[in-house]
Amino acid sequence: MIIALLRLMRLYYSLPLAVGYIVILSYLTGGNLAPVLDKVVLSFFSLLAIISASYVFNDICDIEIDKINCTQRMLAAGRVKRQTAFIWSMVLLVTGMILGGFCGLPFFLVIASIAGMLVCYDMFSKRMGVFKDVLVAILMTSLYPLAFTLTESTQTPRLSVLYIHPVWLFLSSLGYEMLKDLRDMKGDSQVHGQDFNYCKDKRFVIISRVLVVAGSLVTLLPFILGYCKHIYLAISIVAIILAIASTFQKPSVAIRYIYTDIFIITAGSMADLLVLGP
Repeated sequence: MIIALLRLMRLYYSLPLAVGYIVILSYLTGGNLAPVLDKVVLSFFSLLAIISASYVFNDICDIEIDKINCTQRMLAAGRVKRQTAFIWSMVLLVTGMILGGFCGLPFFLVIASIAGMLVCYDMFSKRMGVFKDVLVAILMTSLYPLAFTLTESTQTPRLSVLYIHPVWLFLSSLGYEMLKDLRDMKGDSQVHGQDFNYCKDKRFVIISRVLVVAGSLVTLLPFILGYCKHIYLAISIVAIILAIASTFQKPSVAIRYIYTDIFIITAGSMADLLVLGP
């Protein structure tokens, strides 16, 4: 049961996102997290718990769709009862909010807003059409303003990256979600009986792929402008190659390329800071 509950949290998504938040904080403070380390730890687990709660609640809302599209998920496969999953999602949500309360009022208000938007997304996303993809991209990018609520910024060249990377993450996330729509169209159409033909439009497919490539190209700017160094550049080039390669793949494979793209840019940004300094 414990393993099943952990799998409901989709830690392969929620944990990298929470770690990405730490990378943002590192750039915000010039690599010196020590003065606010207690808040960093609390805010990390607050964010992790809330994101995980959202994934659990999403599986509850989408259980009938998952029986068609993702039969291996815990609820769809019958390995966890719906009531148990709901209780688990509430435990995670309340835990995240309590931890957020110890991080100061600005952080608490923003994390509460994020939690509210996540719940709304889980409940109503299938009625929002392509606008749900925009909402997810906004939620992903909200990690940047969230970090700014925790501590004051330190003036280093790295700080300017935090005004560039939100563009990269928004574009990449939007393209990713649009491709997921294409992958999940069968189950969404059967369960909700709505018209998802907009996903079949060639322009929809083209736009999703252009967004991903455009987002990857944005990652070059921090190096070009002198904010990041050669480790970052090497990773950025790999990310661009992955983004371009994803345009030749079917949606179910392309999203894996994009996931890797986002992951390595995050890891490369941190490595560049740790090895070469602020």
